[in-house]
Amino acid sequence: MTPSKARHACEACRSEHVTISDRSALHHGYFSTIHQWLPMISEKRLRDIQLSLEDASHDLLLLCMKLCTISLGNYPPSQHPLYSLTKSLSSTAENAGLASLRLIQSLVLLSIYELSHAIHPAAYLTIGRAARLVILMGWHDRDAQQLFKPADTWSLREEQRRTWWSIFILDRVINTETSGFPFATPEPSPDELLPVNDDDWGRGKSIPSQSLYTASFSSYAPLGCFARTCQAAHMLGKVINNRDCKKKSSQEAADLLTEAQSLHQALAALKLSIEQTAGYESGNDEYPLWSAISICVSAQALLYGSYGCPNAPGTSSRARLALDTEMQGLSVEGLRVLASSTGPRLAQIPTQCPFMARCFYASATACAWFIREDREPEMLDALRQMVSSLKGLSRWGVAGEYLALLEQGGILNLIDTEPITVDSLSQSVWLGG
Repeated sequence: MTPSKARHACEACRSEHVTISDRSALHHGYFSTIHQWLPMISEKRLRDIQLSLEDASHDLLLLCMKLCTISLGNYPPSQHPLYSLTKSLSSTAENAGLASLRLIQSLVLLSIYELSHAIHPAAYLTIGRAARLVILMGWHDRDAQQLFKPADTWSLREEQRRTWWSIFILDRVINTETSGFPFATPEPSPDELLPVNDDDWGRGKSIPSQSLYTASFSSYAPLGCFARTCQAAHMLGKVINNRDCKKKSSQEAADLLTEAQSLHQALAALKLSIEQTAGYESGNDEYPLWSAISICVSAQALLYGSYGCPNAPGTSSRARLALDTEMQGLSVEGLRVLASSTGPRLAQIPTQCPFMARCFYASATACAWFIREDREPEMLDALRQMVSSLKGLSRWGVAGEYLALLEQGGILNLIDTEPITVDSLSQSVWLGG
């Protein structure tokens, strides 16, 4: 299909599903929900009529925004008509060569929908498509060959950077539950910049960016909530790499254990800095801090789960080191804090960020471990809170899949609760099953 025909196809479908009168409600619905925990789209630029005419995939983006905010009704997430339509249109636009910011953002939103509803391996494949396009555009590295016209305004360049970081975040989150899969996005370049403060960006105010790799941050431009999420995803990627290398006997065990202890310290420091950010204590759902804290806690749970068991992969085939015992002790204590303190505290947050589902699931499995060992009453209470919190995220299919895994593992039998019914457990390999 030619680029013009692809554009007309997107426009025709958008006219059917998103009328002019619908746009205001669509913008409000998106920017008051999804945008709060993954702020990659500039509302100011999105409302600019002239800019919307310049990008052939603008209509596709509106459809994807609607997809992420609508109620699914009786449709299974993978069979919703709007999902099928946006998947088809994104492929049409991509095949027609319409590489642009809006096409990439559309793929990011498709991946969010797939990840949040546990549609696998589609989420893995979709974020891979977005990553390839963003690398082709040269946004991942300022020193890479630039095949396309560079951004001519600060606000556009910042939106490109936020889109790149959104892909990076989703890539790491999607790979949390699988082992040995390569990332679609490379490690950030040595001079990689973090997104600027979210409030200033929303107002269109041009301010300096902070570097990802730095010994200290400038007080002139304080880090925003989304920048914290980027930091957390960067740490999550390092934990995933450590976990995967641990399973390979060729890797030096002492080096991996030393790295694991460093990751433990870095994650604790990052979690503390997030908790000290203005707005955290209030539990304000308008703050996109919950994606940052949920990814940070998920990274901790993954790290401690890898080293908390003495028979974990990578340890049984070699002599045990003193570092093994030290890291196991740190991990068991970390899991105890996750189960008894961190998880219940997160359960008090009134948020619909789907990243939270992984935290509640990890906390629930940690609770079950301690309950089965010594039947601690506080762990039973915490487990009930985690199950209740997963039910509270019922908007997203991934929460139901995690509940099904808890039932499959006999964990729900530890507490007085109604059995969980989920249509299918076919996604369990992607969710720790």
